[in-house]
Formats: sequence, C-alpha cells, structure tokens
Amino acid sequence: MIVAIDGPAGSGKSTVARALAAREGFVYLDTGAMYRAVTLKVLKAQVPVTETARVAKLAQEAVIEFVPGAPGEAPQVMLDGKDVTAAIRTAQIDQNVSAVASVPAVRQAMVAQQRAIAKNIDIVAEGRDMGTVVFPDAQVKVFLSADAAARAWRRTIEREGGNAAQPGAQVKDQALYESVLEDIQSRDAQDEANAASPLHPAADATLLDSTRMAPQQVVDAIANLVALAQARQAAIASDNAAASQPSAAEKDAPSQPASTQAAPGASGSDATKAKDAGATGAKAPKTKSGQAPMRPFHNTFDDYYDHGMREFPLPARCVFNVAAGLIYGFSRLYWPWDYEGGQQLIDELKERELGTVMVMNHVSMVEPVITVVMFWRQGLRIRPVFKQEFNKNDLMRWVFSRVGGIPVDRGTADLKAVRRCQRALKRGESILIYPEGTRIRDDDGKAPIHGGFALIAQMAKTDVTPSAVIGVRDVTPEGAHIPRPHRVHFKVGAPLKFGALGVKGRKAQLEAMEAKAMDKVFELRAQLRRDYPGEW
Repeated sequence: MIVAIDGPAGSGKSTVARALAAREGFVYLDTGAMYRAVTLKVLKAQVPVTETARVAKLAQEAVIEFVPGAPGEAPQVMLDGKDVTAAIRTAQIDQNVSAVASVPAVRQAMVAQQRAIAKNIDIVAEGRDMGTVVFPDAQVKVFLSADAAARAWRRTIEREGGNAAQPGAQVKDQALYESVLEDIQSRDAQDEANAASPLHPAADATLLDSTRMAPQQVVDAIANLVALAQARQAAIASDNAAASQPSAAEKDAPSQPASTQAAPGASGSDATKAKDAGATGAKAPKTKSGQAPMRPFHNTFDDYYDHGMREFPLPARCVFNVAAGLIYGFSRLYWPWDYEGGQQLIDELKERELGTVMVMNHVSMVEPVITVVMFWRQGLRIRPVFKQEFNKNDLMRWVFSRVGGIPVDRGTADLKAVRRCQRALKRGESILIYPEGTRIRDDDGKAPIHGGFALIAQMAKTDVTPSAVIGVRDVTPEGAHIPRPHRVHFKVGAPLKFGALGVKGRKAQLEAMEAKAMDKVFELRAQLRRDYPGEW
C-alpha cells in the first residue's frame, strides 16, 4: 500500500508521515530529503542552479539512502555514503531546493528512485507531488496544508532546536521567524508557478488543514483513511477469491445423498429427522446466517453478532420484545418523537429482500434507542454499529449484543465487522451507523467522518439512507445525568443508490457515496432546524 502525503513547506508532512509509518509498520519515504540532498550536492559543487544540465548530471550521480533511526526519530539521510541529515535542513537549502527540484531531469531521477523503492513494500511518502505525479495510483492520498504563519512558526521552533508539537512551545527569535515566513511565502509562490509540477492536491485527495490540529489528530485522521483503504483491498481480494471458487452448494451436492436433504420448507419433525440424519453422514442444519443454530442459553457474544436477530434464542427474543415494547411506550410519552419520512422507508424495506445502511448525525444515546424501537414496532430489525470500547463494560456488552449491535474496532481495517454488516443486510436487516463516530453537541458541529459505511453498502449491493435528528441535545444537556423530557424530531431522506451517482469505478463510487450521504445528513439537519426553530 502507498500513502501519499502532499502539501506546502512546513505543513507538518514529515512529522505526520514519520508517526504514521511507525504506527502502521510502513516504510517512511522522505522524498523532500532526497531533493534536499541533491540541492546540497549542487551547492557543494558550486554549480549554479540555472545550469540545468550540470544540475541534472549531479542528481543522476547522487546515491541517496535512508538509515532507520531510533523509534520515533527521523531516519538518517546518507548522500554518497555520508550522513547529511543536519546539513540538508539549513536556510540555504530552503532557499534553493525549489529551484533544483523544478529541473525536469532532477525530478525524473528522483521519481525513478522513489518508484523503485515503493515497488514491493508498504510506504508513506511525503512531498509536493506524490499523489499527482509520483504515485498517481496511491491507495491513500492526502493534501496537508496550513496557513503560512503557522508553518513559519513551526519551522522557526525547529530551527531553534525546539519541538513545535510540544504544548507551550514558543518562538524565541522574532527576526528569525520573520525571515522564515518570508522564505515560506516565496517558496509557495515558486511551487505554485512550477510549470513542471505545480503544487496542488490530487483530484481524489483528502484535504486536511493542520493549522489548528495537533500532529496526533492529523495522524489519527490519515490512519482512518488507511484502515478504510485496507478494508477495501481486503474486500476486493475476498470477492475475487470467492468468485473463483465453487459455491458451497456446488461443493456439497455430489457428496450429500438426496435422501437426507430436507425440503425447502421443512420444520418440526422434518427438521429433527434431518438432524438425526447426521449419524448417516448428512450435515447438521444451519440457519440463514450459515451458522449452526444458537442454543437456548450460554451463547457467546460472537454468536449474537454473527446470527440474524430472528435467529436469536427464544429467551433473548422474549427479553428484547418486552424491553422494546416498554421503551417504545415510554419514549413516545417522555420524548414525543416524530420520524418524518420514516414510514416511506419502512414500506419500501418491507417490499424488498435487502436492508439499508442508515447514516445519521450523533448527539445522544437517545436517537439509536428510538430508531431501534421504531423499526421493531414496524416488524423490522435495524442493528446499530457501536465502537468496540463499549465492550470493556460487561453490562453494556451484554445489552448491545442482545439488541443486535455489531462492534467495530475504529481506526483499523475491521473486516470482520464489515462482513457481519454485509451478511445482516443480505438477511433483510438494516444497519445504523454514526459516521462521526462520537456525539457532537455544539450547534453546527461536524467531526471527521469515519469512512466505511459506503463500503458496507457496496459489498451488500444495497443503498445508503441519510437521516438526521434534532432535539436530543436538550434531553441530556451538559451536566445532566438523568434524561429530561423533550420533543425529538427525525427526518429521513430518500435512499441513495450507487448507480445514480454518475461515477464509475469502485473507489470513486465509495468516495462519492460517502460525500453525498454526509452532505445530505447535514442538509436534513438544517431543514429540521428551519422547521423547528430553537431545537438542536
């Protein structure tokens, strides 16, 4: 896998790329250091940067290597067998590197080396045209920016020997800061005017502004993109492998005698006979989930995650139905709620085999509870996806498993959760996902989106239904521990279908669906706020 991080000087690319590579176990490819090393070689040879032929020859002769540093530290940069790690980070290099890097032959020499390095390994590459020129097919592309003042502040602190990422870091030399700021602004102008490779984000890059973000926040955001890309790759590989294998029915048919096969609608004593036939070589009956039937008691949590909710044992279904009935009645009285557009969705779901992936803004634990009992009241099932951290509490884990919840390990390629959701959708159950990943309680809040819901829908060959909620913030206001009575409003949009996006290609469709679905969620939220002024 290739992660390409582009952006202007001082945006934090190197710091973030090193940390991300260490976190993911990837190789960190400091392409900027490669151009800096060539610039150093040119300056030492006293060759004017305007003599492009001589500059190109030096670049082609340069032997650039990276020696891994201690954990958390940058690698050593070796030029022609000598350590130049510190020598390439001076003001003189800053002032000349853009001119050297803009020589087409220099770029050709460096790009060839970079592509050779990335051929068979996972890398994090940072520079100025990684996603547009060097690695146009990179699985993850990020354009990291920050305003010039913030970048100059960071670089000045680094020059002074400090750590810009450390809380309380301050610039000591104001004159140095002004000089660095001027250099950065000048380099920005050169980069944007570079005809050979102007600085701009790739069309499919994720834009991140690090001006007010801590380095770890940036790393977390990109790690989420990596996890999503890994899940996509794994899903595609799994689908391809499945397509090349005979189906279970094809494999089982020759070895299973016809006399032991149960009729399609067999139940009761017929099912018992089929089970007893196991003694003669027939396979034990399985549920629609493809799993062995659950026991009345003593099932594992994984059993609940893997089976359909209608396949849960009778005691669990009884508890769920009683609890859902009580909560439905209580919620209608205590939080009088309306679900605009909900009935249209329910009617459509009743007429088809596949469930839908419902995405919604997240404010409180009230909205998933109401959504679950609303579906239950209509004879349908919707399974909320919840973060794995809740499983640390045994009671929460027990409750979430019995109401059909599916845990996901955020920030990782949790293909198991993706597959569980895919199978649930194909059984006709719907999936409820909060892409923001956390409760957003400010008036216009938007958190970084955790991708994955579009992949789940695409794998199940179903649609995504955007929805929004307001009013729940006042159910549990800041500082309150007991939910208060308050009216809650939901609004459901029309399901979004991949075929209507007007985009070709799996990856492009996923990105288009994620963007369109979340835009629609926030649009629905805005409509509710106009319809119900003062509600949040």
